[in-house]
Amino acid sequence: MARFVALGDSLTEGVGDPHPAWPNGLRGWADLVAALLAAHDPASDYANLALRGKTARDVAAEQLPAAVELQPDIVTIWAGGNDILRPRLRLDNVLAPLDHALAQFAATTTVIVFTGFEISGSPVLTPLRARVRALNTGLREIAGDRGALVADVSERGAWADRRLWAGDRVHPSPLGHQRLAAQVAHLLGLGAHAAEAPALDPPRPSRFGQTLAAEVEWWRVHAAPHIARWATGASRRELVVPKWSVPVRPAGTFPWFDIDNDLGASSAPSQ
Repeated sequence: MARFVALGDSLTEGVGDPHPAWPNGLRGWADLVAALLAAHDPASDYANLALRGKTARDVAAEQLPAAVELQPDIVTIWAGGNDILRPRLRLDNVLAPLDHALAQFAATTTVIVFTGFEISGSPVLTPLRARVRALNTGLREIAGDRGALVADVSERGAWADRRLWAGDRVHPSPLGHQRLAAQVAHLLGLGAHAAEAPALDPPRPSRFGQTLAAEVEWWRVHAAPHIARWATGASRRELVVPKWSVPVRPAGTFPWFDIDNDLGASSAPSQ
């Protein structure tokens, strides 16, 4: 039996992959990986302690103690995205708590650290790219020092297709979450159970007017409200709790679980 524990922020909570039957109304790549592990071993269990709005320090202070107590066989840690969005960034404040987190797990634990996406969904986000690159360099270094695996999502070309992104262009879409799950599954060596995310046909070219209209709509619907919520701390006051704070067995708990389906979960439609 393997125990998988996921730590992090909204990316690991599953934002961008809405499913009403899942806790918090979200599925996401970590749940898909847990389903894959259960397809390989039905006795495996899973906890997801990730929560939207959390910084690297939050993850180390609030999620790490519970994760260590659970004595996991597999741990994923993905944090730093909310730190990147802050007006001022000190990399030490991000890397130090993550390095501390990596040091707490037993040598027999498989630890996977995620890099950050090189943000390219909108010209408005371009100034953040240098921050992400610096963070990713530091993450690779501490992962190497601690013997952790790296789920590297920094290659812009691999994530250039807008269909891999939710409407906010910050969180992966359901297809993006499937791609992440497949990447982690390959790192874990799940072999035949590590189904590939669906291939995408080339995107249709868009006209300048369509692109401009899309940028305006994105700013109005997603960017401006998100900035306002972040500035006022509203996102950190949302009354949500981690999806699976107590380990569950996906084979007997997950909605629509089907070990014969791609990525270990059924193809129930995304919302």
